[in-house]
Amino acid sequence: MTFSKTMTLIAALSLPSLAIAEVSKLILSEMPLNQTPIEGVSSAMMSGAMDAEGVFGANAIMEDGSIFPPHSHPDARMSLVIEGTMYLGVGTSIDPSAEQVFEAGSVALTPAGVPHWMAARDGDVRILEIGTGPTTTDWTQD
Repeated sequence: MTFSKTMTLIAALSLPSLAIAEVSKLILSEMPLNQTPIEGVSSAMMSGAMDAEGVFGANAIMEDGSIFPPHSHPDARMSLVIEGTMYLGVGTSIDPSAEQVFEAGSVALTPAGVPHWMAARDGDVRILEIGTGPTTTDWTQD
């Protein structure tokens, strides 16, 4: 799915719908998170699933000092920084001089197939990540 199709789908899902039977309330800070294979990174699915067709949302925390190594995804991703400051760089090697700074309230839009990495350098970072499945994380580090 292209980045524009992903954004169109996300926009469509955000519109009011008469088909919604109930509203769910999630409090991100109260969600139990699971440790991922990346040291210092934990997450939980809020909606959907990465291995299923459709949009998914994940709540993730990167602990201070953690680095999510270079990787890419076959789908476009939207990463909203809820708390803290996330550093994101593009490429297959970690280069802090090439990172962009995403403070709380900012959104990183990463196109499908673009290798990137993320780091928590100034404290813990909470991220809401939205993408479309089925998808994978393809490790790309040199």
